[in-house]
Amino acid sequence: MWHVAGMPIVERNYALVVNTFFWTILAMIFIAMRLFTRAYIVKRVGIDDYLMVCAMAFSIAYTVTVFIQIRWGLGQPVNLATLQQFLAALFSTVPLYNFTQTFYKLSMLTQSYRLFTTVMGQRIIKFLIAWIIVCGIMSVCGSIFYCFPVAKAWNFSLEGFCFNRPALNYSISGFNIVNDLILVAIPTPFLMKLQLPKKQRIVLISVFACGAIVTVVSVIRLKALYTNLNGPEELQPVTGVDIALWSGLEINMAIICGSVPALKAFVSRVILRNTHLSSSGGREGYGKSSTHGRQFPRSKLDSQTADAFDDGGERGPMEIMVQRDIELKHFKVADDDGSESDLIIQNNQVLNNFSKPNLEGVMVNGKGNDNASLK
Repeated sequence: MWHVAGMPIVERNYALVVNTFFWTILAMIFIAMRLFTRAYIVKRVGIDDYLMVCAMAFSIAYTVTVFIQIRWGLGQPVNLATLQQFLAALFSTVPLYNFTQTFYKLSMLTQSYRLFTTVMGQRIIKFLIAWIIVCGIMSVCGSIFYCFPVAKAWNFSLEGFCFNRPALNYSISGFNIVNDLILVAIPTPFLMKLQLPKKQRIVLISVFACGAIVTVVSVIRLKALYTNLNGPEELQPVTGVDIALWSGLEINMAIICGSVPALKAFVSRVILRNTHLSSSGGREGYGKSSTHGRQFPRSKLDSQTADAFDDGGERGPMEIMVQRDIELKHFKVADDDGSESDLIIQNNQVLNNFSKPNLEGVMVNGKGNDNASLK
């Protein structure tokens, strides 16, 4: 038998413990990279970043409650001596799960709002943001106040009543699946129209489509929920292990997939640059060229899609260098008194003299002596 912080872990919970630790820590790593990218590379932290941090905070709180459930009997048949503590821990996991779902979806929508600058696109995103807020409030309130008084959810001896908990759970899961599908479907038509090379457009669509994986996990979780609610009551703590596993996997994968688009600058500026420097023996000059000791600024892409991931104007390590040669020619003009007016009057004459082979070339000294025009 395993022990975690002195707490015994029965075999039924082994997969739950491993996956909970792994995916929660992986999601935290992605959030850390996202914050580093936005704060130090891009130097612009947006509301979508704050919302995703909130989602991560509730995901961590969810993980804590899972281990509290394990402490009080998750993965084992019903134990009447610890049933009330187990039900209280189970009760707390559902609002935390719904909070994470809501903040993750709001983060993705606010990020999409920056991406799609068309009037119609922004109207759709605004409507979806309002819709997700309403669904979030309903799911959180429903998972907390389905019993009156609230404590009756884990203490059956109290006077009061409870709504149909299975119907409530099915409704919340159904709304989450539909909203996940919307998050995948809405950006796709806009992404297809982006003025990007085909390969870049495919990569961008694939990043957003990874949300489809979250939807698949949601469906598997719904199946586990159905099995739990329709099985013997004395075995519900055992079958509830699958719900806890797939719920944690769903919200952490959602955080990871939602953070991938924000890591574009991190990948191009840190990972790819370090890889190139290692392969080139640490030499500088990646994507750069210089002429006579001078470096020219790189060009900026003037398109909506160049800022698709909102990297704050950072376009990656590739730079375009331009060299321009300037040739100076000076010719002696007859009867030149050095005045500026004469230079203007004799301009045509000077231009005509450029083609003569016997012209005398001198250096311009700017002092009004035998000067000519500058080409």
